[in-house]
Amino acid sequence: MMSRSINRSTMRWLGVAMFAIGGTGVLHAQSAVTLRQLDGRASPSLKSQVSLVADSLVHAGLPVAPIVDKTLEGISKGASDQRIMVAVRGVATELGVARRALGPSSDHELAAAIAALRAGSSADELGRLRKELPGRALTVPLSVLASLLVDGAPSSSALVAVVATARQRDDANLLAYGRAVSLDIASGVAPLTAIMSANGSVTSLNAATNSRPQPTTGSLSLPKPKPKPKP
Repeated sequence: MMSRSINRSTMRWLGVAMFAIGGTGVLHAQSAVTLRQLDGRASPSLKSQVSLVADSLVHAGLPVAPIVDKTLEGISKGASDQRIMVAVRGVATELGVARRALGPSSDHELAAAIAALRAGSSADELGRLRKELPGRALTVPLSVLASLLVDGAPSSSALVAVVATARQRDDANLLAYGRAVSLDIASGVAPLTAIMSANGSVTSLNAATNSRPQPTTGSLSLPKPKPKPKP
């Protein structure tokens, strides 16, 4: 019985070791499959250049799909190969920034992080979001953060709003909060007012409207609401 147990344990660890050794090979194989989407659409020269960028992403453990998507987008818009490669290299750089900010993360989280960066967030803010919401998938919080920034909310205020709301709500309700804010802003409500009041999701966001800069270290927190004066 002990021998069987040892053998099963040994085989299990051998499997893990083999995956670790062959991990890059697996990623290269996945990259090759993804790059086939360019067949018949990208010129041989463009595909070759994209493949070189893809190789660097694979070695860094980053997904290749975003640069393929960007390439196909450029082709559909009739952009030149040169302009497409500028955009592709930009996406590759953003993937690296997002990974360094978030640490281990899913492809969906990285894509959402890129959207947030493009909307005006910073790498430091992405890292703080990870710190403030430990153990939670950040695809939706990052997407809502990007949406708030696009709608005109100040970056630090948007970050506090997303953290506060995410602590109270699941992803579906966090998305609902983001939609409510967008609707309020579209109707003429000031962005700061909208993120503070949409659906009553955040009890108090005085910290977000305070003119003092947010601390670069430590936990984000919202002040407790002031007690109402007794009649």
